[in-house]
Amino acid sequence: MLLLVFGYCAWFIYDWRIGYPRARVAQTEKKRLIDELGKDKIKEVDAAYAVVAKEKGWPEKVDESKDYDFLIKWEQPAFAILTGVGGLMLLYFYLRTTRGSLRADESSFSTPDGQHVPFASAFRIDRRKWDHKGLAYVYYKDSKGAEKRAVIDDLVFGGAVKVLDRLQANFNGEVIDLEKKDEPAATAEKAEDVAGEETPVTMPPTQSPPV
Repeated sequence: MLLLVFGYCAWFIYDWRIGYPRARVAQTEKKRLIDELGKDKIKEVDAAYAVVAKEKGWPEKVDESKDYDFLIKWEQPAFAILTGVGGLMLLYFYLRTTRGSLRADESSFSTPDGQHVPFASAFRIDRRKWDHKGLAYVYYKDSKGAEKRAVIDDLVFGGAVKVLDRLQANFNGEVIDLEKKDEPAATAEKAEDVAGEETPVTMPPTQSPPV
């Protein structure tokens, strides 16, 4: 995928800087020959253009309907930028996931960027983005006593939850998390209470049939 995106980017750049400018000149020459020789002399125009195209290295066939000014000024640069940015983003995530790994042992965990975090040095875990984005921030103190932050990213490193679970099993500090409402449980309890109560039933009086 990475090579494909960068390949498209190179293609768009080539058409923008070389291919379409050359085709625009060829198109201009073809129109000049038509005006000079006449629209009804198609064979003569094609023959004359073939001679010039061979000398100049132009394409053998010209698309006279294309607006090369628009393509060169707007379309090709836009596609080149979009595919270039997309390719750089894919390259970033590729390098991020291949240059290292997130791993943990019995007493610590290590991040892909080389951070080594002993469980005993961690004093705060921020889980507010974990449920929605798979991100947890671990605050710890390094060997010099300076406060640092490490990231546990379950989106990039699948299975990072195991590292987080192992950390939390050996953690006695502060945990920051989104407040989770207990409405379903409260609703269930209320339903049980209602079910346990005897609800009085009122029957309508029986009417005697008319005599």
